[in-house]
Amino acid sequence: MAPNEKQENYHLGHKEETLKALELRNVGTCLGYLLPTLSTLPPTFSLLDIGCGPGSITFDLARRFPQARIIGVDLGDEVIARNNANIATLAAPGANIEFRSGNILDLSTFVSPEEIGTFDVVHEHTTLICIAENVEGLRNLKRLARQDGGIVACREADVKSQVVWPSIPETAELQERIYAMNGLDTQMGRKLVSKALEAGFKREQITASASVLSNITGPERLLYGGSMVAMLADESSEYRKAIAEFGYTDAQVDVLRGNMEKIIAAEDGWRLCMCTEIVCRLGA
Repeated sequence: MAPNEKQENYHLGHKEETLKALELRNVGTCLGYLLPTLSTLPPTFSLLDIGCGPGSITFDLARRFPQARIIGVDLGDEVIARNNANIATLAAPGANIEFRSGNILDLSTFVSPEEIGTFDVVHEHTTLICIAENVEGLRNLKRLARQDGGIVACREADVKSQVVWPSIPETAELQERIYAMNGLDTQMGRKLVSKALEAGFKREQITASASVLSNITGPERLLYGGSMVAMLADESSEYRKAIAEFGYTDAQVDVLRGNMEKIIAAEDGWRLCMCTEIVCRLGA
């Protein structure tokens, strides 16, 4: 999204290693809660995918629903340019898909006034947890959807409850500190229904569920751990800047790097993160 005073960057950044790790996410792994609803809609439905990152979910939606109008939105200009360049190879011929740079806290950065309130589905996946003003973000998701039956769908991680083995307490502590310094909440998942109510949804409009986001297989652990190792090695990354601000020594950074290498190498290793989900139907 285009930066503004409220949100200037994504705290994990958009380096290629991070994008590759995020590409593990697709409709099959992340949208099981929403697929039954999408399958009931007219085939030409419109969907906004807010905080789309590398577009792995967005492209998968376009392949599964080839007549739908799919628009991915993200804070990063570079990742949006990357996604648009990939349309020719990752989307089916004739697919109605596009990507826009914009900020969910400022709708004027990615939609026209005429488009507000016209989308059949507005979706986000682990985007609100990256926004300090997450209730305002939810209100804007609600504004974007059709008020007479439109759908707002959210899946949020509860990072505070994640399980990682082998145990890496130093990394867990750093994660909490980085979220806190950015005004973010690692308990966003468990608060998702509460946040939706605060944003103006009625409880009877909300269908809630839960599932698990995981990195279990060797390739999955490699992408997760490798992206973290890359951020630790990059002095310009937001992650490394935070470490410097906290005054970590080189020895402490070596421990953090070793933790990720341990996760990658461990045959019995995994990372499990509880995710909560809501499907909100407006006008219900």
